[in-house]
Amino acid sequence: MNLPGWLSSEKHRRLIQRWWILIVILWDVSKTFVIDKTLAQYGVNPYIYFAITISISIPYALVTARMLFAFIEKHWKNSIVYGSAAAIFHFLPDVYIFVTAKEVPRTLYDGLILIVVLFTGLSIRGIVLHVRANHAVQDK
Repeated sequence: MNLPGWLSSEKHRRLIQRWWILIVILWDVSKTFVIDKTLAQYGVNPYIYFAITISISIPYALVTARMLFAFIEKHWKNSIVYGSAAAIFHFLPDVYIFVTAKEVPRTLYDGLILIVVLFTGLSIRGIVLHVRANHAVQDK
């Protein structure tokens, strides 16, 4: 394994994964509160949304962490597999919203699409920055 420094330790990678799981769960809980306050009146059931996000939060966190490790190690096939799974998990709650929301005002609908696109872009950017930073450390 050619991961730099503390990332090369399996113990440290598990620690990163556990922290990432906690962060993802907290993020999903906060998103559920926002969904309850903004989209419940348009037919989106926040309890179903919460059940969807919580049920996929651990697999999502694990595959995104493993995808990052695979990118860093330049295991492209694994990174594509993990990245594909991460994309599916990432968009499942959004699909539920778009399928169940009824008569959403255009501005709210546009805002929701903007948020989905923005967070997708930020996620991709974050992955690219982490990979570049770790490659720069490896090249030294």
